[in-house]
Amino acid sequence: MEDAGVKRAHSGKRGMLGQGMTEFLVVAPLLLFFGFVTVQMVLLYQAKSTLDVAVLEAAREGAVNHGSMNAMQAGLARGLAPLYARSADATGAQAALLAAQRATADGASIDILSPTAAMMRDFARPHLYAAEGTTHDEIPNDTLMYRDTTHGAESGVNVQDANLLKLRVRYCFDLVVPVANKVLYYATNVIGDIAADGVFSREPADADVDAYGSPRQPDTLCKTTLADGWRSGHWPVALESEVVVRMQSAFRLDPDGNPDLETRR
Repeated sequence: MEDAGVKRAHSGKRGMLGQGMTEFLVVAPLLLFFGFVTVQMVLLYQAKSTLDVAVLEAAREGAVNHGSMNAMQAGLARGLAPLYARSADATGAQAALLAAQRATADGASIDILSPTAAMMRDFARPHLYAAEGTTHDEIPNDTLMYRDTTHGAESGVNVQDANLLKLRVRYCFDLVVPVANKVLYYATNVIGDIAADGVFSREPADADVDAYGSPRQPDTLCKTTLADGWRSGHWPVALESEVVVRMQSAFRLDPDGNPDLETRR
């Protein structure tokens, strides 16, 4: 009788061990997925924090360079360089800056929210630079505390407020953590039926109709076709940041030779 009891006890332990193994096999993939998502979200937070600093760097460049888009793009690239650093030496820093410059040119947009075209029409005046022999239409930046505070007819602001430089920057950040990158890309773009064979199929839904998988909320700046995403491994999402700084130089209509303000957005 004692041997029978021992056998039943061992049998019960084996049953519990088998049940525990089954439960682990069911739960483990889910835990692994949430781990991947957590790592990807941490990387996203790091990228957003870096972008916030980079946008401030871009705005500072614009503030001292008459609102030059070229200067702001250079400042943005400098601020984003830490995201591309792979080694802590001069060569690594140079490579990171070059990579950030390419990313800024290919996957970032800088919108000037202020000064607006209406502010330019209200306050811009021709200014002759005798040393250069050129004249620029620009919003005065000197002796602001003594200038008229009357609001402009079109813009509804005064010249002091027209000297605020406000930028909105959108930047395409590559999701790199396996599995989580694809799921977050699909969720960001609100792509519904990914494919006939399931969410990780290599063929996008409605490929003959829309190569982007018919997203209901497309990310127009960073969207990539699902087929290209699978082939290249790049799943970008747009991060956005805004900043306001006071101009330290006169904001010009065409600091980079552009014909009007709208071409700089």
